[in-house]
Amino acid sequence: MKEPSLRYSDERDKAYGIAGMAITLVACDDEDILSEINLDAEPGECVVTSTDYGLKCNPRISAKILWTQSVKDLRSNTFMALGNLACRRYVLSHQSLTAHDTHDIREAVRTEAFEQCSLDKDEADNIFNNCLNQVDRVFRHSGVQNIVHTFVTKLSERRTMTATEVIELLAQLGLR
Repeated sequence: MKEPSLRYSDERDKAYGIAGMAITLVACDDEDILSEINLDAEPGECVVTSTDYGLKCNPRISAKILWTQSVKDLRSNTFMALGNLACRRYVLSHQSLTAHDTHDIREAVRTEAFEQCSLDKDEADNIFNNCLNQVDRVFRHSGVQNIVHTFVTKLSERRTMTATEVIELLAQLGLR
């Protein structure tokens, strides 16, 4: 059995991955972290987040607020990773996601949850499973699949979009 890859196979695969991340953020009410998407950027840099995303350096902020923000950031990262993969599998390849496909993402969530939020394995798995269930519902929906194809076409034509353009286009396409 071929090992699933999180790497993009070509530009089309990359466009669907980026679309998956953007659509997931909007569908899961997490679009406030989005600043821009860019098809020509290097993998890992295609989704630009807002300047305050992940910023935790103010010593006047309470530990509780910092921890809560760290957990929110972990959820956002999990949403983006799973949205990327789910969009590429469900919409582009017409395949289901398996535990084997998501294994590396689950392990990364566990590691980050422990290192950044002091969460145990069960708490990390709960975050992962909640995000996976939401992403699964989004990309299994036939209406969303049509939105994805149109969104990818626009992204391929324009190459880059601001958060406002992403949100407006998705609203025009019926997401929201």
